[in-house]
Amino acid sequence: MWTKNQIASMVAAGAILGAAPVAAEVFSGRGTSMGGAGAAGGDYTYSALINPATATNFKENDDFAFTVDVGLLANDVNDFIDSAENLTDYLDEIEEMYATQDDADYLLDQLQQMDRGRLTLDVGAQLTIAIPNSAASALLFVRESGFVATELELAEEDVDFLSNFGDRYLDIDINNPPSEDDLIIDGDDLMTEAAIKGYRMQEIGIALAREFTFGETLVSLGITPKHQRVETFEYSEVVADFEGDDVEYEDYALEHTNFNVDLGATINWGALQGGLSVRNALAQEYETLSGDMEIQLEPLVTAGFGYTGEIFTVLADVDLTTTELFDGAGATQNARLGIEMDLFDWAQLRVGYRHDMEGTYEDALTAGIGFSPFDVLHLHVSAIQASDNTYGAAVQFGIEL
Repeated sequence: MWTKNQIASMVAAGAILGAAPVAAEVFSGRGTSMGGAGAAGGDYTYSALINPATATNFKENDDFAFTVDVGLLANDVNDFIDSAENLTDYLDEIEEMYATQDDADYLLDQLQQMDRGRLTLDVGAQLTIAIPNSAASALLFVRESGFVATELELAEEDVDFLSNFGDRYLDIDINNPPSEDDLIIDGDDLMTEAAIKGYRMQEIGIALAREFTFGETLVSLGITPKHQRVETFEYSEVVADFEGDDVEYEDYALEHTNFNVDLGATINWGALQGGLSVRNALAQEYETLSGDMEIQLEPLVTAGFGYTGEIFTVLADVDLTTTELFDGAGATQNARLGIEMDLFDWAQLRVGYRHDMEGTYEDALTAGIGFSPFDVLHLHVSAIQASDNTYGAAVQFGIEL
């Protein structure tokens, strides 16, 4: 029988696998609150992870910076959890009772709702050490990121069984009546599977940038060579037999390693900036252990525009390419906007907006607050809210000298 414990196991198993630290999502207590924008400017301890050329975007008195960021984003697509609870509640209600075609239709509707939805979790963390200077500004980083999706794979056998369940009441032979089991819908007889799939990535790299002067125009060029270690995972089981405690990550994971590079350029006209970045310029494909699915790491080209003033900073980014982690995950192409108000280098207020032009994810609103006494100690917190079922948060702690 499907139970709430099994549904909870599906959710928890996905969360546990994903939380063992998406390459496209860079979580930051600063940047996340501004919609993730940063291709043209913003604080260099964050934006250099998006565009290495912004590593030159430091203040004259900056000599060193150390930051730690963590964040997550959870998304319940198409009310996956609500449909799962409706399904298990109804199965409990009709347990060991003669079922009708109306009962079967309701169960099939909930299964189809779950089949069209999924649970996703993005998790990320990074440690950065920045050494800005005019010769070649550098940002050393270690980054962990992960993505996991928990979804249902509706079995055609279940569609046929539930669609035609009422037929067994037709032309009943009194001398040979159907057994009680034939008139009962038992969750253990359903063949629909739960699947957990995703990947986690570790990156170690260094962003290097140099600024050049052409008249009154400043141009920065940057490059980030980095080593990537990627573990893909894929697990599926008939829901009636799904036990989250039995999911051992190592049994379903496959490790890959490769070299990659980010490229970037910015141009500055006083308070105005423009930027262009190419992240993960070398496309990669990573197989899962079963060989039935490939995780795709595609180049992401982003253009940005920014304004940096004494009090206000405005950043806008647009992805020029689409990316999709794996077939069926949905392509994404984002536009981002962020605004920051700085109060005497002691506190910051931030708001942002993100729109997926491919429509895979709903529009997201972001907001955050920062505290930076003496512009030395830094604590920045941000929140993401995209719908009633999509929430995220990020936090940064840092020291700048």
